[in-house]
Amino acid sequence: LNFERIQGKVLFTSNQAQIERAVGYLGGGKVVGTGGALVEGLKLQRFRLELRGQNITAPLPKNFITTGDAEVKVTSVREGEAFNTLIEGTIFAKRSIYTKDIDLADIISSRRDGTISEGTTPAVFGVPRLDIRLQGRDALVVRNNLADLTASLDLRVTGHVDYPIISGRVTANSGTLFFRSDRYEVQRGTVEFPPQTNGEPIVNLQVETDIKGYQVFVNLAGELSNLDGLTATVRSNPALPQADVVSLITTGSLSNSETGITTTGINTAAEVITDSLINNPIRKATDKLFGLNKFEIDPILSGRRLNPTARLTVGRQINKNLAVTYSTNLSEDQNQVLAFEYRVSNRLSFVAQYEQGSLSNVTRNNNNFSFEIRLRKRF
Repeated sequence: LNFERIQGKVLFTSNQAQIERAVGYLGGGKVVGTGGALVEGLKLQRFRLELRGQNITAPLPKNFITTGDAEVKVTSVREGEAFNTLIEGTIFAKRSIYTKDIDLADIISSRRDGTISEGTTPAVFGVPRLDIRLQGRDALVVRNNLADLTASLDLRVTGHVDYPIISGRVTANSGTLFFRSDRYEVQRGTVEFPPQTNGEPIVNLQVETDIKGYQVFVNLAGELSNLDGLTATVRSNPALPQADVVSLITTGSLSNSETGITTTGINTAAEVITDSLINNPIRKATDKLFGLNKFEIDPILSGRRLNPTARLTVGRQINKNLAVTYSTNLSEDQNQVLAFEYRVSNRLSFVAQYEQGSLSNVTRNNNNFSFEIRLRKRF
């Protein structure tokens, strides 16, 4: 970050320097600064700098591109040979965009970093203390492999720069989350940051989706980085046993159907998320090698009851609404399905599917083509 085209007036006395008004540009936005400094015996004793910026665009925080206004004050007082520096103020975010892909396994295994200045040279004015308020209504935009949503944020960053404490809340009232091949519409989602250095963010998420004609609702609550502490509540409309709803989410089929599995219930979110953790590393490798951003091997017995086997699914999300997938049983007697899905909205989609059935069954037509219009309406 560099200031450009700085113009201003500085008044000097025997022991003071006063900035009446300085104007410059930072990240394409205009910044106006005022302040002053006190010098005694050729040593800087204290200084104060007030900055007001408009429409500043900066790559902050890391992996974000943020545009907004800022009102920040920096004060520093010499205490012996060191300075006591405080950075305080408010940042009003207009838009903060995050587009980097996220690995769910990294989130679950992550912990807060101990310091944000580790490995850097010591600051000229010591390690500053922070008291920054970050606000933005519908300002946070996430568009990556896991989400397409907008959220509001109200956060406070306090403590030393080396060990900042982030507290507050991020709230999403709409948007889409992607899990396996399904899109989950966000009804409400919050991430709470407790005001402790070692406190883990707490998520409370309510989403819904449509799987095989069933409206499925999922509530997640707890620490996302701790699967054992993350609880999940699932239900469906029309109502199904919980085991069937879990099977729909994890395999796309009912537990009592020909292609489903039998589950014993759900105590934690591990039963819902574990499948994604198994397949994600393989999916990332196939995306680099073959351009396939969907690669799943159901680590359970599926397929017809008379010939159970694991099932392979590969495909690509061509754009936000169009996806193509190919699925087959991993056996000599394969059941192969090629499908194209175009999603107009959360309530309307079109699916074209070609299925080549079991070659051993010669009494029926093994090649089937179908076209579906899926429309959901609440009454």
